[in-house]
Amino acid sequence: MKMPNDDHEGAAAFSNDNAMNAELGRMLVDDVIPRLRALAATFPTVGADDEEEMLQDATLQAARLMLSASQKGRTFTAGNIAYFAAKAVRSGRRSHYTGRSDVMSPGCQLDGACRFTYLDQEVEFEEGWTGALHEAIPLSDYLGKGEDPAEEAARNLDWELFLGSHPERHCIAIQALAEGRTMREAGRWCGLKDSGALNLRRKIAEDLVEFFGEEEIRALMP
Repeated sequence: MKMPNDDHEGAAAFSNDNAMNAELGRMLVDDVIPRLRALAATFPTVGADDEEEMLQDATLQAARLMLSASQKGRTFTAGNIAYFAAKAVRSGRRSHYTGRSDVMSPGCQLDGACRFTYLDQEVEFEEGWTGALHEAIPLSDYLGKGEDPAEEAARNLDWELFLGSHPERHCIAIQALAEGRTMREAGRWCGLKDSGALNLRRKIAEDLVEFFGEEEIRALMP
């Protein structure tokens, strides 16, 4: 098979070997696209679609219809092709996807099976307060895998208040326990013997329950 030496020779070879494709291309440009452009204002748009995008999609679908019919030996007119391409676009069919079950499919949205809402849209929640929709949707990292970042931030503030209202000895002992050390080691950090460390542990436990509440303490325990 002889390969073309340059772009011009390649174009000539393509035209010579694909005379039917060349004729289809002429019909598409001169007869089909003008009809589709006249119909573009009737194409329903979904989401970020616009009229020019719908025209481009309809043009691709028209080209596929023409090529398929030609390969099967069927006769057609530019009016036939424009009609069926426009009908496909109006029904929600797209050149890249023709199904209707995907929520991102225009067909699914035109059927009313789903709808899109902007996350910045203001909504009223059951509790009576209003806010943006995204405020009610947890981040994927926290969906079933951890707590709400807002709750974590609030708890950190509570810890700062708790530690700030207690003697330094309490803070040192809590830090040691948070690092996985035993209460005996925490007592040594505070200069206490075992009996003193035990009393300090009891005092810290009582203060934690009084400050945070029993339910919150249970929720934090593994």
